[in-house]
Amino acid sequence: MTHRPDPGDADADRRQDPPPEDEYSRRRFLAYSAAGAVAPFLIEQASAIPGTAAEAAAGVTNFVVQSTPSWYFVHRENGSEEMKWGPVGRAVFAGGHEGYGELTPNDRMYIHNRARPPQIDRRTWRLKLTGDALTRPRSFTYDELLSMPHVTLKRTIDCGANCAAFFPKLPPGGAEGRWLPVGYTQWHFGAVGAAEWTGVRARDVLAAAGAESPVDVKFTGLDVIVNRSFPGGTIRYSQVAPADKVLKDDTLLVYGMNGRDLPIDHGYPLRLLLSGWAAVTYVKWLGEIEVSKHRIPPTGLQTRHVLIGPAYAKPVVLSVGPVRSAIEHDPEVTLAPGDITLRGRAWSGSGAIDRVDVSVEKLASPGRWVTEMPWRAAKLLSTPEPYMWVRFEVPWPGVKPGQYRVMSRAKDKAGHIQPRPEDVVWNQHGLGYNGHYPLELIVVPDKDMP
Repeated sequence: MTHRPDPGDADADRRQDPPPEDEYSRRRFLAYSAAGAVAPFLIEQASAIPGTAAEAAAGVTNFVVQSTPSWYFVHRENGSEEMKWGPVGRAVFAGGHEGYGELTPNDRMYIHNRARPPQIDRRTWRLKLTGDALTRPRSFTYDELLSMPHVTLKRTIDCGANCAAFFPKLPPGGAEGRWLPVGYTQWHFGAVGAAEWTGVRARDVLAAAGAESPVDVKFTGLDVIVNRSFPGGTIRYSQVAPADKVLKDDTLLVYGMNGRDLPIDHGYPLRLLLSGWAAVTYVKWLGEIEVSKHRIPPTGLQTRHVLIGPAYAKPVVLSVGPVRSAIEHDPEVTLAPGDITLRGRAWSGSGAIDRVDVSVEKLASPGRWVTEMPWRAAKLLSTPEPYMWVRFEVPWPGVKPGQYRVMSRAKDKAGHIQPRPEDVVWNQHGLGYNGHYPLELIVVPDKDMP
């Protein structure tokens, strides 16, 4: 048994939702393109969906286009909508118990926008390729990209700052003026999701522009981010990646998500996908790619996507995502006594998951936790694949009333294991936290429920 949102509240929220997007399949889009048409819902949603009345009164622009009802998302800040783990493990409506499958539905994927998505008409949009490593600098239309050989991959995308809220606010050994900022997005477990991504290989696009001996590649989006700490007060989101990574078979320029056009909040019409790397590198709303024979210094927000702190002699650039896992329950969930099956998901930027263990502790007295279930190997519910999360479950029989904390610990096939929370290396920007952080649950009999 679990608590669910009050049906009346859910109905009220549901009435505020816009109708489902009329997204076109690739085949239907080709037919529309041949007729010179544009996807009208994309133009309308990018420009016409308003924010809340409070936002309008305060003069605040809502950075998110799609509806993000509270039963699926936790609002962290403007532009930051975190996936709730409860609905992942079970259905919210109609009393169902089935959860999400292997893939996250497009309208349930976490969102991290630093500005309002740009208004883009795909009839006039162009992807511009420049740089001294190109012998034939050129631009690509959307139709030209669609006409190239396409690839579909299943990949988990995991924000580099996922789990940032679990970092201690002070580094080990003292502050030295280096408190971890708390005014930024305090993600818990849910800045992650998995989808089937369709697009063209970045190497094919570079080859069509005559790339020769590239060293670095810079990807720049069309979003305009207001940030007073940078010269001029505005920047465009960009990421520089080494050519060796960009030219890999599984580095894509993506235009499709789960068999549909890429949603606006997830980078329509085109975004970057660097398999296994933190999703902070997956530039959305792509507009320009610079291909160079030389090193390109990072600019804008990428200069802050580095690991720095007392344990780092010099900054370490954020790239490969860490091994992580999470139990499929929201922290406020109340369970009934009896036999419980704990379920969750584990993933890693270094490849496939090899093993997951689960442990349970019970609150014996204020501040004192005792082991209720020692680390126990969970059953993996599918064959682990590189860069995809795997679902797992473990039985927890005969559970009695009490307060518990549940932890999962994953290991990938490269040998990386989730550390204890106290062993996570602290960094100033709160990136890459992957300790097996405890999820607290309450078990209460029905007769004690209000």
